[in-house]
Amino acid sequence: MMKLFALRIYDYYKYIFDSERNPLRHIPDPVSRFYIMTILAGLWSFSFAIYLGSIIYFGISLAAHTILLLMFFFTMSVFYDAEKNRPSWLLKLRRG
Repeated sequence: MMKLFALRIYDYYKYIFDSERNPLRHIPDPVSRFYIMTILAGLWSFSFAIYLGSIIYFGISLAAHTILLLMFFFTMSVFYDAEKNRPSWLLKLRRG
């Protein structure tokens, strides 16, 4: 029962935050998807700050969301590049 619940939470997470699965997947440019996800993160941070009544929380929340999004998309770009270039990717990195 608990495992099923955890898997459902994970599926919801992937649907919202994975730009290959959420409705933004129809935008072919990954940079545009990243930009839209960043704007959405800022708006969600702002709405939580308003809800909690603290503008200080907004700054902390915005910074945290931005850092998480940057790291997520940086990781995805590294994975994409590694998949695209296969074995030559590591050789280029070592020569670099």
